[in-house]
Amino acid sequence: MYSDFNFIEEFKKNWNKKVKKIRCACFVLSVLMILVGIVCFFFPIQTFYVMKMIVSIVFIGFGIYLIVTYCLSTLFFKDPIVVMIGITHILFGVLLLQMPPEITAMSLTIMLAILLMFYGAEKLAFSRRLSFLGIIHTNIYTVSGVLTIILSVIFMILPLTSALIINYIIAAYLIVDGMTLFIEAMHMKSLKE
Repeated sequence: MYSDFNFIEEFKKNWNKKVKKIRCACFVLSVLMILVGIVCFFFPIQTFYVMKMIVSIVFIGFGIYLIVTYCLSTLFFKDPIVVMIGITHILFGVLLLQMPPEITAMSLTIMLAILLMFYGAEKLAFSRRLSFLGIIHTNIYTVSGVLTIILSVIFMILPLTSALIINYIIAAYLIVDGMTLFIEAMHMKSLKE
């Protein structure tokens, strides 16, 4: 059915059109993630209520973004798990907005565990696709995916302990993932066609 279509060239052409914008967005997002992580370390109690609102909005926004991205992707790169992750993000965001603060910490821990599991699996799958296309420097993406899955397992095994120190865990995750995104953005470049 697609014997004449060159998926690799199609990916390279789309990537080269957007690489500068993506790189700039990744730099900005990574710096924001690191700054928010640092604020969470120094003001854990004060940031909890603000974080609840921000996390809710980010979950909903990111869920919508994932669904739109899926709809705009070429057929070869359409991954149904992205839609599932998007819908899950939207549902968790709405749930967080409605939840009383007493329950939020424990629920947030469980929700983050589930989302991190999907997010880590998606990172590993994307890294594998990039490796298939011959794009180098995907190791940091693979390591980040594995660390994300390990963190989700810790959240699931120790939900009560994780709920007590959730601000610090989220802060550490934001800083580590922000640095990972920064490194990825440094390695982004146009692909030779």
